Amino acid sequence: MMSIRVRLMVSLLALWTIIWGAIALIAVERANHEVEELLDAELAQMALVLRSIGLIGDLADLGPQGQSLASLGHPYETRISFQVWDGDELLARLGAAPTARLADRLGFTDQSVGGHRWRVFGYRCEQSGRVLYVAQDYAIRRELVRYLTFNALQPILWSLPLALLLIWLAVSDGLRPLARVAHAVEARSDRRLEPIPDDATPPEAQPLIKALNDLMQQVRRSLTLERRFSADASHELRTPLAIIRTHAQIARRAAEPAQLQQALDNISRGVVRATRVVEQMLALSRIGQDRSRHEGDSASLLLAVTEVVADRQTVAESAGLSLQQQVPADDTCVVGVPASMLMILVANLVDNAIKFTPAGGTVRAEVELVGNAIRLTVTDTGPGIAADRRQHVFRRFHREPGQTEPGAGLGLSIVQRICDLHRARIRLDDAMPAGADGTGPGLRVDILFPRPKATT
Repeated sequence: MMSIRVRLMVSLLALWTIIWGAIALIAVERANHEVEELLDAELAQMALVLRSIGLIGDLADLGPQGQSLASLGHPYETRISFQVWDGDELLARLGAAPTARLADRLGFTDQSVGGHRWRVFGYRCEQSGRVLYVAQDYAIRRELVRYLTFNALQPILWSLPLALLLIWLAVSDGLRPLARVAHAVEARSDRRLEPIPDDATPPEAQPLIKALNDLMQQVRRSLTLERRFSADASHELRTPLAIIRTHAQIARRAAEPAQLQQALDNISRGVVRATRVVEQMLALSRIGQDRSRHEGDSASLLLAVTEVVADRQTVAESAGLSLQQQVPADDTCVVGVPASMLMILVANLVDNAIKFTPAGGTVRAEVELVGNAIRLTVTDTGPGIAADRRQHVFRRFHREPGQTEPGAGLGLSIVQRICDLHRARIRLDDAMPAGADGTGPGLRVDILFPRPKATT
């Protein structure tokens, strides 16, 4: 691709050439016009002079055979001629004039004589009635036009090298701010992502600086989150891995079958917990990738809820729970969230509800239309979350005090991240008045999705 410097040079040189060409055309036209006016005036003046000479003497004395002017050594001498006619009789001619009439009418005319183009002026002498023709070869005019034009355009031609140099210097000076920006970007690294100052940047380059600064801010934020995520993940994985290692050592030293079985059960629970942490970590890292890859995608919330509930029925039944769903029958409830993210969101909400609801309880997933939005509600009959603790549960790896259920503390963090990316609003509340049916208040999670414009 052509560089900006070369493109500007080519554009400016092309513009300069067009302007120079226009000036040249105007100069030629003006020179030609002025030469025509001047030499036509000289022809008319020469005719008057010859008429005045005829008043003193008789031009007819020159004879029709023609005469040559006394040579003064100028090349234009033979290109100026005249004739004197009395009716149809040629009385006299001078110079290169032929024996035929130079023109068939009075005034200024253009004629072709002897293979040359002539400018002829015809004039009738009032006293004698004779007609005087004064002619001039057009070669004189062309030579004069070329001379005047060349001398007028010569300074422009001489200025071409200087114009090239000045254009090069101007383009280089204009691109210097971009070079400074390039140097500033080269000086940045993953450890140094401070904004590029734009106080000394021209207005044309400020949008570029702003875009770069926004990009570096996003990169800085992403790197900060990744580093924090890596630190939190290593901390969370350290516990289940330590449990697995400890119980593996116990199993190796176990002398009784019961002790060996207990150690193997503990190892299994540690593996389950580590697997859950890794799965949630992968889901959380995949959210940002899916966001950029599937920007603008949409999926059916009804289908996601139906699939998740059907998939978790066996787990709920084995835990002694009733897993229910309620969805509209006449709407697919399409929301502006990619299908992969929507499945992760619904699965995390349902899994959390199943995990924290005691046997005999109920977990319910409901989809309903609310004006120009779609609401997903997941309720359970578990212990719920105290109102003053609800803002903490969206933090990564957060686990409520006294919580004994296995988990990585990433479920609601993932749900909120998906909601933030797709302009959905999430709210936590009590599912029912505390103690209404002898159970805990339960938890109600409401997520309000804006409907895509194409489906409204």
